[in-house]
Amino acid sequence: MPNPAERIIPTNEVRNFGKLECDFELSDLTRIQTESYARFLQYGKGPGERKPEGLEEVLQEIFPIESYDGQYRLEYTRYELGKPRYTPDECRQLRLTYGRPFRVWLRLVKEQPIEEEVYLGDFPIMLGGGEFIINGAERVIVSQLHRSPGVDFVMSSEPGESKKNYSCRVIPERGSWIEVLISKKETAQVRIDQSGKFSAMTLLRAMAPENSTDADLVKLFYATSEVKIPKTKSCEDKVLNKFAAQDIIYPTGHEKCGEIICDCGSPISASMVEEIDQSGLSAIEIIDEVKDEMVLNSIKEDVTSSHEEALLKIYQRLRPGTPPQLEKATELFKEKFYDLNRYRLGRVGRFRINRKFNQDIPDTEMTLRPEDFTNALRYIVHLRIGSGEAWIDDIDNLGNRRLRTIDELAVDEIRKGFLK
Repeated sequence: MPNPAERIIPTNEVRNFGKLECDFELSDLTRIQTESYARFLQYGKGPGERKPEGLEEVLQEIFPIESYDGQYRLEYTRYELGKPRYTPDECRQLRLTYGRPFRVWLRLVKEQPIEEEVYLGDFPIMLGGGEFIINGAERVIVSQLHRSPGVDFVMSSEPGESKKNYSCRVIPERGSWIEVLISKKETAQVRIDQSGKFSAMTLLRAMAPENSTDADLVKLFYATSEVKIPKTKSCEDKVLNKFAAQDIIYPTGHEKCGEIICDCGSPISASMVEEIDQSGLSAIEIIDEVKDEMVLNSIKEDVTSSHEEALLKIYQRLRPGTPPQLEKATELFKEKFYDLNRYRLGRVGRFRINRKFNQDIPDTEMTLRPEDFTNALRYIVHLRIGSGEAWIDDIDNLGNRRLRTIDELAVDEIRKGFLK
């Protein structure tokens, strides 16, 4: 914990040469540094008094560690920061790091549990001015200004063209970025990190088994209704040029039983109307209104037709050259988006997504949910049609950026070290 008594630069007398007297105290410019590092170490608090943040959070997240056969389990109980071996002046003279011994109590669970103290090194001590003594030299850690996790929508246009292209990025606190782009064919495509692009509908199918079929995807984005087919007259006035909400198929008993009259998401032409009239169907389901065909074009472009096929397709994109297996594809997808050690939106990311889409998802839900991605695609549609219910984000605005202080930076580095 920072020790104000060890401040190196002495406080001098402040002289005011202005005409007006200042009746307020100047703020402590080192407060952000000292308070964030104090949150990280929680020095001086007992094991039962520490909050699940900073160093305590990382240790609780990493442990327990189990062996592959499940016979051994290493559990974390508590940690302790001892007294420094040298004074700050001695560290400067001897070119040493001014720090406290860091010891962790671990319990090995087997037939006879064993609990032992493990020394993991020294943690540098922050002085009152926000500086450390590393190998005899004074060093500081500069806080980083970075893009806030969440979802951001941007607009771009090609040189010489008036057409507007909208895209979005889902940025987690930790894990893979998801970028949604609109292709020249008016379809929504997805890129995960630096992988190749594939249909956004493939990712949506992979995220939830209930979104497997084309009809399921259509109902996510459009309102549908059932139209009765009269036997005495044509249904042309009700269904002509409307879009089918599901595959229109010849019914059982017809000589063409099982053949498709109109694919899901396709417009119903005049020739299709004649086939529907003669098919013997009693009713079909159509989309009430289509203001933008981006989603329908994306469904047609998607080469997958089920949850399992979507998982295999994504596996091929993320692991090119590896023979696809459903079990490995499922495991990779879960690790990529549902393992909190590898993917985490964070409280800030969850808050910004909920605020953007007017959702009521608990802020403890740190993974990306299917409705998050569905709402992101809906938002792009609102931007394309200019409904006035959506707006683009200025990624350079400070309102879309946040300060990463010492505690966050240190937590990330320690987590990386443990995961290695």
